[in-house]
Amino acid sequence: MSIYLDEKNPGKHKPFEDASPDVVAYVRYLEVIAGKSANTAFSYYCDLRGFSRFMKRRRGLVPADCELKDIDPKGLDAAFWASVTKEDIYEYLYFLGSECGNKKSSTARRLASLHGFYDYLVNQVNKLEADPTAAIHPPKQDKVLPKYLTAEQSMDLLESTQFQSDFPERDYCMVVLFLNCGMRLAELVGMDLEDIDLENRQIRLFGKGHKERMVYLNDACMEALQLYLNKRNTMEGLLPKERAVFITRRRKERIGNRRVEQLVTGAMKAAGLKGFSTHKLRHTAATLMYQTGNVDILTLKQLLGHSSVSTTQIYTHLQEFQVRTAIEENPLGKVSRRKTSRANLDTTGTEAGKALGESNASLNESNVSSPEFQDESDENAPAPELTGAAKEGFGLDLPEGALSEPSDPTSGAR
Repeated sequence: MSIYLDEKNPGKHKPFEDASPDVVAYVRYLEVIAGKSANTAFSYYCDLRGFSRFMKRRRGLVPADCELKDIDPKGLDAAFWASVTKEDIYEYLYFLGSECGNKKSSTARRLASLHGFYDYLVNQVNKLEADPTAAIHPPKQDKVLPKYLTAEQSMDLLESTQFQSDFPERDYCMVVLFLNCGMRLAELVGMDLEDIDLENRQIRLFGKGHKERMVYLNDACMEALQLYLNKRNTMEGLLPKERAVFITRRRKERIGNRRVEQLVTGAMKAAGLKGFSTHKLRHTAATLMYQTGNVDILTLKQLLGHSSVSTTQIYTHLQEFQVRTAIEENPLGKVSRRKTSRANLDTTGTEAGKALGESNASLNESNVSSPEFQDESDENAPAPELTGAAKEGFGLDLPEGALSEPSDPTSGAR
């Protein structure tokens, strides 16, 4: 949790003071006018402070050997922002990638912060006439599929929360909600008792931009919530005015984002799961719902609280699972060099297919003279002669006489 955010109330934050007046005013605009969440506003705030430090060093306003983190980001006015050029922006983006090791997604987000800031200065408060970021496009993003847990790994995680935690009812409930409802971390931490409607099996969440949505609670969520709330409401020292759903064990106050991340990371480690963050539980929920729940993309968009269906479309990668399965089930996928025999190719794969094969064989015997009943893949049909590398390079073990010239051209496979 950031030092600027209030852990007891994630929707609020401490005053933004460590930046120039224009940056502070812009952050206020994001929250009050644009309706951005505290987390989003804080991210823009950090990005603009970083850019301020970079520009101070680039313009020689601080010693060249001064560490970036030690540079005071305050003291920049509208005249300074007007002096920033497109070359400065490009140099900053290069600096982020080459020296800071930012990923393309992080660089794109920081550029978006600059786009928004200059749009505010030019079009909202009319302090500047030109926007140096207007014609600068973000780096092309790599198409990375969301990482998620399998159903078996999810079960392992749920089990580990019950044995390695000092507050198993709470930790188990949080993970169940992550995996079944696809909640964001801030949504889970910000939940109040008034948001839960056990009678109608639903819960109210406040997502990005203070957008409200209702999420249905399945049997697993209902059971986990009831067990946890029974434990929570009987905790000694809990003040009646504390309305947060998830609280700390010692202080009996709203749990923080960072603490939830630590608990989930610990449970994953105990379950032998590596390389997964808390947000990956949201990916897991979306993936499993799309894969096994027969959920269309628009329904999934509503469940996850996405503002655009383009964000949700990343989960359509699950169709690739079906494509891969179809390819792997192709009988020719088992063909190996020097070991191929048509007798080894199982084109049915099931008992029903075997029965169908026997039926077709009987049908072929009784209608062998009728062209419409001849199977185009009949293994007894002669194959055309292969020559050169096609005949010698692969060396498939074909039945004897398979490469011989057919005696009757009209009887060949069609």
